[in-house]
Amino acid sequence: MGQLDNRPENSETPDRQDMDRLVSAMTQEIREIQHNLLVQLTQDMARLEAEKNRLRSEIDQLQGQQQRLRSQQYQAVGRQQIVQQQQWTKHLAQVMASQLQEELSDRLKHLAASPTPQPLPGTASTASTHAPSPPPSSYNDNAYRLLASLDTTLNTTFKTLQQELSSYQSSLSQQLNRMHSLQQQGEAVLETLVERLIAQLQEDAGQVHTTAEIISQGQRAIPGESAPSTGERPEGDRPSPAQTAQRATDRPAPQPAPPPAPSADGGKFLTGIILISISSLVISIQNIITRVILSLQPVIFFGEMGGIIGPGPGNSLLILAMRMLLVVPGMAIVGSILYPNTFRDLRQLANPEKRGSVWIPVLSGVCLFLSQFFIYFALGNIATGVAIAIFFVFPTVTILLSWLIFGSRPSFILALAAATIYIGCFLTLPPIAFQGGGSNNILLGASTALASGVTFAGYVILTQLSAKKLKLHPAPFSVLNFSVILVFSVVFLRLFPAQTDGVNWFHLWFGTVLLALTTLVGYALNNFGIPMIGAAFASVISASGPALTSLLAVAIISESLALNQWLGVIIVTLWVIGISVDNLTRQKQARMAAANQNSRN
Repeated sequence: MGQLDNRPENSETPDRQDMDRLVSAMTQEIREIQHNLLVQLTQDMARLEAEKNRLRSEIDQLQGQQQRLRSQQYQAVGRQQIVQQQQWTKHLAQVMASQLQEELSDRLKHLAASPTPQPLPGTASTASTHAPSPPPSSYNDNAYRLLASLDTTLNTTFKTLQQELSSYQSSLSQQLNRMHSLQQQGEAVLETLVERLIAQLQEDAGQVHTTAEIISQGQRAIPGESAPSTGERPEGDRPSPAQTAQRATDRPAPQPAPPPAPSADGGKFLTGIILISISSLVISIQNIITRVILSLQPVIFFGEMGGIIGPGPGNSLLILAMRMLLVVPGMAIVGSILYPNTFRDLRQLANPEKRGSVWIPVLSGVCLFLSQFFIYFALGNIATGVAIAIFFVFPTVTILLSWLIFGSRPSFILALAAATIYIGCFLTLPPIAFQGGGSNNILLGASTALASGVTFAGYVILTQLSAKKLKLHPAPFSVLNFSVILVFSVVFLRLFPAQTDGVNWFHLWFGTVLLALTTLVGYALNNFGIPMIGAAFASVISASGPALTSLLAVAIISESLALNQWLGVIIVTLWVIGISVDNLTRQKQARMAAANQNSRN
């Protein structure tokens, strides 16, 4: 089959043995990494569950304490009011008694001291004998005057007491208002504390699903899905990849716990691994189908076939537009099944509060359109494994963009990983690319693969911004992205017409249908698999994309790579997996530090 059949068998034996040893060593290392991650994440999930139960019990205790304090406060205020009323009543009675006593004493002294009329000299006996007594009406007048004076005194006293009571009531009302304000502030502080505790729990639980999610996004978007398909609404405060990679502490990582006994959860976890593995396999097959459409290849069981349409800007746009014509309605159906509120969320983008941020998912769709346009161009000019390996520079570009945009300075390990990935990409290029002659297509393919990775990194950054601004579910986000790709493909196809002379349209449409089916199947499998195992394990499996694609290309289309190219593919694959594992380790250390800080507080 092809040129490989003409080579001597003894010349293939050493290379094949080396390749088998490398593949077996890589497989063993991936299995060990998966086992260690399974043990560590199982321990983390148990710790998070215990922490969640503890925080719930503390929240219940705080709420009960709040109710008790509120009832005690009301009782104390009521008792204080009763005591003060009794004191004011006693004071009022004392004041009234003292006022009455003073008034009566003054009146009696005044009456006792009033002078009686004296008789004239020489007529004393006569005057004393014949002087008339005061009339009864004068006593009544004095009594009326005393009563009027007493009434005036009582009115003045009551007015004074009324003013004092009003002043006391106003002061008491101000105190009650102040107490009510303090109570409201206390309730607000308690509610804020509860909300922060709940948010911390949700963030700790959600970070298990966000580790190295960028890797699984990249594998699904070559050229399959366009958004993280975790099946959950992305959190607005989800960290960027470089921010996630930088959240390390000086505390040592916990020792792995023994693996748990087999249970129903273990079966679910195994099912998730199988689904994600099949999804990665489907996406790798999709890349090989694209390669066959763009260039003639010896396909296993079918012989020489392919080369339906040649590589070029217009032809790449044509394939992308035809694929999106099938994917957009299919994604709308699949997205509605996975998330029933897909179209409702899309309609809500027209709301005034979200209208100003719609440009973010639209621009991310533009970046994804450019990424897939460039990867189609690359797959038509260089080997499939080489193109995908060079594409996987996007995690390094994402780290650099996160440093420039979010200020997340990468660690030394991440910088070393980025440099090594670029070295691996350089090793994937054949020596003919640096010689004269027919190296133009190879350099063009490598450049477009690199441009695809760079634009995909921009898509990842914009996706994170969209998650923070819009909090859009992955299903409507994917429908919007694919719709943007369809629109731009049709528009640019008018500017760069495709060369369709002698094209077999039936074969082209058949290949496009296969591309659309692999896109939808890969998206659905990721949505079902990632909630079962989490994005961390999914990213580890998806990070094997370059190696898996290269192996499938060797098996299906007999695509041969030199030893240095295999070494470059393996270096890229292992370091991309290493970035994912490093991010996961740093997240665990950050969560442990946060948990210890909360326990100390």
